[in-house]
Amino acid sequence: MMSNNSTSDEDPQHHHHQSIIIVDERKQRRMLSNRESARRSRMRKQRHLDELWSQVIRLRNENNCLIDKLNRVSETQDSVLKENSKLKEEASELRQLVCELKSNKNSDDDNNFVRKLSE
Repeated sequence: MMSNNSTSDEDPQHHHHQSIIIVDERKQRRMLSNRESARRSRMRKQRHLDELWSQVIRLRNENNCLIDKLNRVSETQDSVLKENSKLKEEASELRQLVCELKSNKNSDDDNNFVRKLSE
């Protein structure tokens, strides 16, 4: 009887001990799973950071190219504006010359007419 009693007394303890082991194993699995999840999360974060840095470098390069292009266009514009101003000045001088030539021609025609009349 004693051994029967003793076995029945140990059985709940044994069951309790097994429960603790099962809970402990679950905790261990959960900790490992959490660690792995955290590791994957850090890797994703690092990949994202690497991608952002690549984008920063690409955008800086693109920005520098656009600045160079803008500078070239600006220089071309300055050159074209100077050329345009020079051409306007030449056109004005040529108009003035045409007016003077017309005026001289009319004056010559008048002089010829007066000469013919006096003959």
